Amino acid sequence: MRDELAPILGILEPYLADVVLIGGWVPELYRRFGGLSWTEPPSRTTELDVLVGHTLDPKGRPKLRQLLEAGGLRPARPEPFPADWVRTADDVTAIEFLMPRPGPRVTDAIRQVDAQGYLGAIVLDDAEVLQRFTTTLTVASTHRQWTVVVPTLGAWLAGKVLTYGTRHVPDDAPADDDKRTKDLAYIRDLLHAGPQVYARVFDDLRAMAQDSRGLKILKRTQRVLIRPIELAVSRAAARLASRDGDAPASARAEILGALSEVRHLIEDARS
Repeated sequence: MRDELAPILGILEPYLADVVLIGGWVPELYRRFGGLSWTEPPSRTTELDVLVGHTLDPKGRPKLRQLLEAGGLRPARPEPFPADWVRTADDVTAIEFLMPRPGPRVTDAIRQVDAQGYLGAIVLDDAEVLQRFTTTLTVASTHRQWTVVVPTLGAWLAGKVLTYGTRHVPDDAPADDDKRTKDLAYIRDLLHAGPQVYARVFDDLRAMAQDSRGLKILKRTQRVLIRPIELAVSRAAARLASRDGDAPASARAEILGALSEVRHLIEDARS
């Protein structure tokens, strides 16, 4: 396991059974500890996204704020309820806390995590899919191991598609600030990870289709995929071309092909 994750898991250890690890670390954790053969590695990330509930009862444990500060982390900004925590030594973001949107009337971008005091989480749309369809992985470092909760690969893929489709990014925003490019890179990488990963994704989507809430989520995911967002695709193609040394046209074709393939996978999973 890459060195930067082990200390974070050590900090979160008392709460690992109560949170879901999401974001860009998920494919890497599956690649290392999921028992699947990957033909190429997924996109890399440094920060760990942690999905928490609206309430996180300490139940006799130290509050997360205390654990974070004792582990050498501090809030990225002076906020009443910080959701982003950086390493004090170098100001690099280490953890970002997120939570499902509590309801349509709640519009705050960051909300306090109840029972945790001085801690917040970024409100995330479409997080239900990441909480409802999960599995556990045993993650090991040199001297330690942890059991972590992660979304199934199919749920993670559906969540990435939904996030990509609902991000509000102005057309004049700098390309480097357009997080949809990362979403599309993750989607492309997962669909190019090899036959074992592809089969696992399909099995996960089929399991979702057999659940009433999962089926609704898959239908919404398909609607997002009907018309790719042109600017996001172009920016993601430039990002992938720079990363992989390919022509932008080739990278663009891979992204559009991956989005199309996700649609077909969902259609097959529903049939």
